[in-house]
Amino acid sequence: MLSRLHVVHYALIEEVEIDFDSGLNIITGETGAGKSILVGALSLVLGARANADVIRTGHDRCIVEAIFEFPDGHASLASLSTQGIEVDDGQLILRREVNKEGRSRCFANGLSIPVKSLQGVGKVLVDLHGQHDHQSLLDASRHIGFLDGYAGLGKRVEEVAGSYDRITRVRQNLSKLQKDAAQRVDRRELLSFQINEITSVSPGEGEDDALELERSRLENAERLIDSATQLEQNLYQGEDSITDRLGAAQRILADVTRADETLEEKAKELSAIGYEVEELARFFSHYAQEIEHNPERLSAVMDRQEQIGRLKSKYGGDLGSVLAYASEAEQELKASESTDSEQSQYEEALETERENFENLCLDLGTKREAAGQELATAVVASLSELGMPDVRFEIIFHRTEEPEGLVEKLGKRYSAGPDGAETAEFYLSTNPGESLRPLVRVASGGEISRIMLALKSVLSQTDSVQVLIFDEIDVGISGRIAEVVGRRLKHLADYCQTVSITHLPQIAKMADRHFSVRKETDGSKTETYVARLEDDERVEELAKLLGGEEISSLTLEHAKEMLAATPGNSRRGAKGAGSQRGQRQKKKSA
Repeated sequence: MLSRLHVVHYALIEEVEIDFDSGLNIITGETGAGKSILVGALSLVLGARANADVIRTGHDRCIVEAIFEFPDGHASLASLSTQGIEVDDGQLILRREVNKEGRSRCFANGLSIPVKSLQGVGKVLVDLHGQHDHQSLLDASRHIGFLDGYAGLGKRVEEVAGSYDRITRVRQNLSKLQKDAAQRVDRRELLSFQINEITSVSPGEGEDDALELERSRLENAERLIDSATQLEQNLYQGEDSITDRLGAAQRILADVTRADETLEEKAKELSAIGYEVEELARFFSHYAQEIEHNPERLSAVMDRQEQIGRLKSKYGGDLGSVLAYASEAEQELKASESTDSEQSQYEEALETERENFENLCLDLGTKREAAGQELATAVVASLSELGMPDVRFEIIFHRTEEPEGLVEKLGKRYSAGPDGAETAEFYLSTNPGESLRPLVRVASGGEISRIMLALKSVLSQTDSVQVLIFDEIDVGISGRIAEVVGRRLKHLADYCQTVSITHLPQIAKMADRHFSVRKETDGSKTETYVARLEDDERVEELAKLLGGEEISSLTLEHAKEMLAATPGNSRRGAKGAGSQRGQRQKKKSA
C-alpha cells in the first residue's frame, strides 16, 4: 500500500506530508485548491515526464517522495525483484527530484535508478485513473493477463508456457544438430577414409622397429654370414683358435694347481671361459646358417616400411600416434552415428511436444473465449449500475496466421507463444450507434474513470496492482449514480487501497480516511496544504460539498446523517498522524 506521500516545493505546495490508510482514502477541496496537484506529484514520483515548471516559485528544486509498504510474500515483490528493485523490511521509498534546469534524479530506497526503472516500478505498484495515463488497463498487452486472472486460468497458462519452453529447448538442440549435419557427413566420410587407410595397412605395435632391424639384416646378409663364419673359426674351428689356446692354458694351470691348491678357483674360472667361448662359437655357427640372402623379402620389407612411413607422416610422426589416432577416429565415428540417432529422438520429441502444446493452446483458447463472454457481461452490468446503461463491452481475440505456426484451428495455422495462440483486447462503445473501439481510445475524464472503476471492481481480486488512484471519477454524475459509485469504491477498497478525488458528498462520506486540500493566500504568495479531517471536520466538509461555503444547520444535520448511515463509520479516525495544518500550527506556537 501507499503509506505516505511527501511533497516539497511542488507547484503551489511548500511542503505536504500525507499518511494514507489501507482502505478508501478520499480527497476533497474547492475547485482550484490543488487536488490535481497531488495527483501530478504522485505521477512524477511514478515516472511521469518532468520539467522545471513544476518547481514552486522561489526554489531551485522540488522533491516528491512516496513510501510503499508490503506484507510478506506480496505478488509485487517478485515483479520488483526482476527489475532489480529490492524491498527492505517490507518498505520501498521512491524519490524524485527535479532541478531548475528540468533535469531529474530518481531513487529507490536511496539507490539511484534510471527514470525507465522508476516507470516500471510505478506500473507494478499503482494504477492512476483520470487525466494522467498511468493505467494498467490502458495497456492492451496486459488485457489477456487480466482475463486469465479473472477466469482462474493461471495454471493453464503455466502449462502452456512450460510446453512452449520445452519446444524452444528441443528446437534449439535440434537446430544445432541440423546445422552441424552437413559438417558431420563430411567428417564421417573423412574419418571412414582415414580408418580404412590405417586398417588396410594394419600396422602392429612396434612393427616399424622390427622392420628396420630385418631390413638391415637382409641388406647386410653376405657380410653378416662371412663375419659369423670367421668368428666361429677364430673361436673354435680354426687352427690356433681361442679354444685351443684356452685348452693349453687350462693344462698349464691344472699342473701348477697341484703345487698350489689356492689356484683351483682360477682353474674353474678358466674352464668356465672355455665353455662360454664354445657357446659363442655354436651361436655364430647357427647365426650364419639362419641369415638369408633374400632380395625378394628385402623388397617386401622396404615396401612395408614405406606404407607405415606414409601413415606416420600423416597421423603423428610415430607408429604409436598412428594407432592412437585410429582408435580416436573410431570413437568419433561412433559418436557421430549416435548424434544422428539423437537428432531423430529430438525430432520425435518435438513432434510429440508440438501436439501437446497445440492441445493446451486450443483448450486455453476455448476457456478464454467462454470467460471473455462472462467478463463482458459482468463489466456491462457494472457500468450500467454506474450510470452508463448503453455501454457495449467486448473482448476481441486476435490470432496471427503463420504457415509454420504451432497451432492449427479450422484448417489454418497460427503463431503461438508462452501465453498461447491469441491475444485479447478490451473494446468499448459508450453510446448507442457507435462502433466498438479499443479501450485505449475511449474518451478521458470522468467517463474513463467510471469505466476503469467498473473493470477494477470486476477484476479486483485477481489484479496484482493494489493501489488505485481515481481522479475526476465524479464528472457528470450525481444523485443515485454518485451513491452507487461511492459504494463501488468502498467495496473495491476492501481488496486494494483506493484513493479518490471527488466533489460529491455521496462518495466522500465513504472514506476510511478523509483529506481536504486547501489554499491560502496572504497577498504575496499562495500555498496549498492538506489537512486530515476527523469527526466534526468531516461533517463540516461534507456540508460544504452539499451546500457550498454557506453552511446551514440543516446542511450540517444532513451531513451528520450521511456519515452516520455509512457502513464502517466506526473505524474512521482510528489511525493517524495529524494534518499538515496542525503541524504548521504546532510550529507557530513553538
